[in-house]
Amino acid sequence: MPRLPDAQRLHVGDIRITVLSDGPLPLGLDHLKGIDEAEYARLLRLHHADPQTWRSGLNAYVIETGGRTVLVDAGVGGKTGDQTGRVPDNLKAAGFAADDIDTVFVTHLHGDHIAGLMDGDAPRFPRAELRVHQADKDHFTESDLARRVLAAYEHETFAGEADIAPGLRALPLPGHTPGHSGLEITDGAATMLLWADIVHIAPVQLANPDVGTRFDVDIDAARTTRTTLLDRLATDGTRILGSHIPFPGAGVVERASEGYRLAPLTYTHDT
Repeated sequence: MPRLPDAQRLHVGDIRITVLSDGPLPLGLDHLKGIDEAEYARLLRLHHADPQTWRSGLNAYVIETGGRTVLVDAGVGGKTGDQTGRVPDNLKAAGFAADDIDTVFVTHLHGDHIAGLMDGDAPRFPRAELRVHQADKDHFTESDLARRVLAAYEHETFAGEADIAPGLRALPLPGHTPGHSGLEITDGAATMLLWADIVHIAPVQLANPDVGTRFDVDIDAARTTRTTLLDRLATDGTRILGSHIPFPGAGVVERASEGYRLAPLTYTHDT
């Protein structure tokens, strides 16, 4: 039976965002630091999730703004099994061709965010220019995949906060990688934050933000970034998009009896 597309649209003012799933990512207890098996299982069950079958999301985004078509990350390119690598099919199902993409914003240079940028040895989005944080480019010099991607695409680096396209501004969220960056999406009074990899297993790390991952380059800095950001978002109510929150990964952070929880956004039937 053909697989249904995993794509959903929402708006921030007049900016249109299409969320694309790359498929379920098999992240579990072995990928976390600072938590034992019993507590991991308890927190997942607290959020009505089965610790034996839990899968994290892996999301990419197309943002249409000011005449620009910006792809944010591109998934793992099927490198973690046949359940992933769905971005190209979902992109097509959502009405986009590869040549429609003029900019790729890379939140960071981990493989599950950039492997999908390549089609074999060729760039999958040949018209696109990459925007990538200088600190990540400097850090990932030993990564064959990062070097291939950067060689395949025209790219421009940025540092700190930087304008990417109309209404899109990079926000430093360091720790997971040195240049790990979110994307503030703003049109008038409407705003949303695409926070990339602030959490990988949301029910666990929202309830206990001190839990890190073995992928964190600087686990202490990642913990500080996560804790500070969650407190801010729970106070101001800014809507978020998360790369590793199960599809479509959109919600509002709220304080909970244990840490925080994510209240999912209501589906609005946007076109």
